[in-house]
Amino acid sequence: MKQIKLILKDEIYDSLERDYQNFVRFSTKIDSGFVKPSFDNYLLAKLSENSNFLTEEAVQHLMLSGQYAWARRAMDKDFPDVVQILIEQAANYGFWIAVRHDWGTDELVAASKAWAMAIIKQAKGDESQVDVLAAQIKASATSIAVVQERLKTPASQLAHAMVQELRETHIAIEHASGMVAREKLGAMRTLLKLGRAYGNVSEKAEQDMMEKLKREKPWLFDEGPKGFWGHVAAWWRGV
Repeated sequence: MKQIKLILKDEIYDSLERDYQNFVRFSTKIDSGFVKPSFDNYLLAKLSENSNFLTEEAVQHLMLSGQYAWARRAMDKDFPDVVQILIEQAANYGFWIAVRHDWGTDELVAASKAWAMAIIKQAKGDESQVDVLAAQIKASATSIAVVQERLKTPASQLAHAMVQELRETHIAIEHASGMVAREKLGAMRTLLKLGRAYGNVSEKAEQDMMEKLKREKPWLFDEGPKGFWGHVAAWWRGV
């Protein structure tokens, strides 16, 4: 390796040293983990007109501790739950990742994987990390019905009103007879349909409620009176 020996005046050397110290101070202010090059390497960069002054050591540090490394660790074993942590922490500040209330496990898994694949492709990342990212999205996502309840949205308030109306209608059917009971049954079916659409009435709850009514008042579910005595019985229940 060839060497160049420089003999500089004190004022020139002092000026170069001030430039070096200013460079180090400025770079450290931008990145507290900045690894400064040696003064000799700094002078070499000046001589070669390299305005970046990045030595091999500085480049290695950048790759190991900068934004690139943070992103790699975020999707690697050093920090595997970063997406889940971000989403869960976001809830403390009013941000949510919400999913459809009617999705089952299979739909949620498929959507999480599709989203994870889209993120990694756009970022030109490692596709082997898709399943890791998808698992984090799935674990931290929340039903839209839960989000609306926690945020006390108008939709959640309406849902509560529907549930209360459903309870009152069910009680009214149990104490009604004749046409009034049939009208209330129609109203209850509508409220159940709305509750299922919104997600605050489960399919099992709907089935249990209807089965209970069928046991207690089977005549409500008849298509209509048949024959003379059927009409008499219907009239009697309506009295």
